Amino acid sequence: MIQPRASRRPAAKRSLAAAPRALHVIAALLLMSGCNATRMLAPPPPLRAASAAAFAVDVEFSVPVAKSSAEDVTHYSLVPAGSGPPVAIASSTVVDTSGGRVVQLIVPDWLTTDPDGTDWTLTTSGVLQVDGTSTGDRSITFRAGLSYASPLKEFFDARCTSCHGPARADGSYRTDSLSGLMGGGSNATPNLVAGDPNSLLIRKCKPHNSMYNLANLTYFDFELIRNWVVSYNARP
Repeated sequence: MIQPRASRRPAAKRSLAAAPRALHVIAALLLMSGCNATRMLAPPPPLRAASAAAFAVDVEFSVPVAKSSAEDVTHYSLVPAGSGPPVAIASSTVVDTSGGRVVQLIVPDWLTTDPDGTDWTLTTSGVLQVDGTSTGDRSITFRAGLSYASPLKEFFDARCTSCHGPARADGSYRTDSLSGLMGGGSNATPNLVAGDPNSLLIRKCKPHNSMYNLANLTYFDFELIRNWVVSYNARP
């Protein structure tokens, strides 16, 4: 039976009265989500790239990509920045278990030429999104190799130090210096041990673990941290 109009008004009033409370709940959840919650509103860059090892490159798309298309090496070109012939890419593999956005390229030539510290331009062409539409042509220039000086210091300063720095050090854990990263937090166990894939820093930033969620990290961010610690021995 349809209720008289008057009988529906109290429910509407209750709904309106609940709205401010709902806004307070949303605000509280945003505050609880970490110091970097505002970054969730920023769109990801079209393409990111960083060394994964001496012979490998991680590539992050801003959208999930179709596995068969992303693993076709003909969709990628890697050349020295400025000029020079492209290097051969032996394989491309989707390694992102979280969002399906990160592809790892294997570059065998780099085992003999040692590209560390040099700039490279990566171009992707026609990699398909999971819905079948093309990602188009995308390009990024990056420096081969990983060190704290570049790009990890900038990364930690931008993503972590507001909660783990001199003004605030949650869990007594610091990310504003290399010595801070290698120090202990709320216990004496070092947060970072060079070469150790089980370092607390890596475990906390693993997909769906606490710092991964609170800092709004991506799988590429996690790979950046892990590869710097493990592949590059957390070098300065």
